[in-house]
Amino acid sequence: MAAAIVETGTLLKVVLYSVAAGIGVSVIVGAGVSSFASLLDAVRERRTTAGAAWGALAFACLAGAVAVVVLGLVVMTAK
Repeated sequence: MAAAIVETGTLLKVVLYSVAAGIGVSVIVGAGVSSFASLLDAVRERRTTAGAAWGALAFACLAGAVAVVVLGLVVMTAK
């Protein structure tokens, strides 16, 4: 009877997409934190080129994580 109420195929898609998004955002945020730490090291050692590169990567990771969160909110409110 519960199988008639719950669409298992749709539920499985939601679970898989949620797991993939959770792992993806975790990796992006982890890379952002790591690149920010490397940015701080580069600034302390006065390596401007490396600092600029690490800063750009940290910003890209932050922007990517925010974009994924916004995309998730848009998708959830559209349904």
